[in-house]
This record gives sequence, structure tokens and C-alpha cells, in this order.
Amino acid sequence: MRIDLTFDEARILALHGEPLPPVLTSLTCEDDTVYATIDLRQVPNPPAALRFAVALTPSVHAALRYESFEAGILDLRATATAAGLPVQRLLGFVEGPLRAALVKQGLPADAVTLVTGDGDPVVRVRVAEVLAQRAPGLHVTALTFAGGRIVVDGAVDPSFRLA
Repeated sequence: MRIDLTFDEARILALHGEPLPPVLTSLTCEDDTVYATIDLRQVPNPPAALRFAVALTPSVHAALRYESFEAGILDLRATATAAGLPVQRLLGFVEGPLRAALVKQGLPADAVTLVTGDGDPVVRVRVAEVLAQRAPGLHVTALTFAGGRIVVDGAVDPSFRLA
């Protein structure tokens, strides 16, 4: 099976037709990069360092560039700026509230993680784990993202169901 979607179509499916959560004030795409504006004032229960950052700048602009998809894991390279300055280190302070939001949605806390080290951080999405929980029997074998389109190759077992 092959599914070929525009970014906007994929966003609508991912959000089940609902609006963006308050923490995300915009979510757009150009070529192989997703652009998000994050309102730090809307992050629930922020750690102290994040509260301090909010006093300096309430919004962060992030760019997530498609890097790879292997073994059910999607990697996106992240860059972030606030008031025009690079703030990749702030992304780590969002991880705790992100995990809480994932659990609240009934997803594993590690469905999305931030991997830091040399260079820009990587946002790692465990697509296979999310699908196993939300759509058992649906398996993604390949995922590419280019030209504002998301192409997914996969298979559907007879046991497929939406959870």
C-alpha cells in the first residue's frame, strides 16, 4: 500500500480535524522542512528554566527537517530560534511537558524524544510504536518527506483496526 499526502492533509489526519493545540500557534511546511511556532506561555507545568525563558521571549520558531526513516523510527533534525537567536538548548526543557502531553493522549511517553549531542538535536518519532497502539495491524515500511509531500509505504494486516 502507498499513501501520498500533502503536508496539510497529513496534519488534518494527525489532528483528527481538530485545531492545533494552544502551544502550537502555527505549523507549516516547505519542501522537506516543517516550521512550527511554539508559544512557551502555553506549555503546561514548565520547569523553572523554561519559565525564565518565557520572560525573555514568549515564542520559539522551530524548523524540523526530514532526516531519515528506519525500523519504524522517523528522525527530524531540529533548529530553533527565539528573538532571532539560536535556542536549541531550550528544546530539552520542553521534553518533560511533551511526554506528559503524549501520555494524556494515550501514547507512550517516549513516542517522541529529543536526542541531543553534536550539532542540532534530533526529534525522534517512534512511528511503529504509535501505530501499534493507535492502529494495530498497520505497518509502515518506508516514509519519505520531500517537496511538501509525505509518502508512506506500508502493509495492512487482516487484523487491522483503529484503536
